[in-house]
Amino acid sequence: MEMGMQMTCIGFPKATSLEREAALQLLRLQTLGALISKCRLAIEDFAGCPENGRYRARLEIGSTEDKCRRVGRCIRDSADAAVQRAFNIAVRCLELISLRFRP
Repeated sequence: MEMGMQMTCIGFPKATSLEREAALQLLRLQTLGALISKCRLAIEDFAGCPENGRYRARLEIGSTEDKCRRVGRCIRDSADAAVQRAFNIAVRCLELISLRFRP
């Protein structure tokens, strides 16, 4: 199944380098594609809260049963780092789900 991703940047313009990073991270989910029908990534700039990190990334995965769940969420100092961490969390979550469905 072909998997696509909708990416939204809130509070700052979308950058080509960030789109490239998100696309590379999306490739990591291809091995778990049987569980995924859609993917939504939102990256938000929290310029006013530097003590907690500046960028928040939220990754939502739509399952093949049309259920959508937030599987990755984190705050980091750079948008790239936030995206990477959100996908790390999502990959681990989906790996655990796939283990549950193995015969």
